[in-house]
Amino acid sequence: MCKLFYLGFGMAYDIDFKERGYIREHIEEFLLFPDFWNDPNHQLNVVLNWHHIKFDSANLNAIPNNQKGIYCFVVKPVFSTLFETRYLFYIGETIRDFRTRYSEYLDDAAGKGKPRSRVFKMFKLWKDYLHFYYANITANSDIHDSEEKLLNTFVPRVNTLIPEAKIKPELKNIYL
Repeated sequence: MCKLFYLGFGMAYDIDFKERGYIREHIEEFLLFPDFWNDPNHQLNVVLNWHHIKFDSANLNAIPNNQKGIYCFVVKPVFSTLFETRYLFYIGETIRDFRTRYSEYLDDAAGKGKPRSRVFKMFKLWKDYLHFYYANITANSDIHDSEEKLLNTFVPRVNTLIPEAKIKPELKNIYL
């Protein structure tokens, strides 16, 4: 936090620029665009039954190893005196099982291999508040269609490949 220093009879303050930089690192933009939420072309053709778990290596075996579908990373602040608040950061799909994909993200979070920079930043800054949401979808074509529609609807901050951005210049590089 910015530190306030008292000098003699007067009052002066000083800014801790290191801390200010750290705070600024936590600022994110989100597209909250009702036109996309209400667009009939963005509505899913399947009903999703969402499950979630705190993203942590201790929870790996709680993730199904016989289901595939759509998953999301969501930051959920813990603040007991306010209603539940969530921030959607990433949407993905997997035609392999959820546990395998979850395990790969655990490796990314540990810095193994070469994780994508936005994904790695998400893991580093919000690791204690990050939740993994997943919904089973049996048909591969429904998995891809659902992911594409969700990406186009919410344009999550960490995703870099938004299908509509390929044809709609207004969405290209929206978070730069």
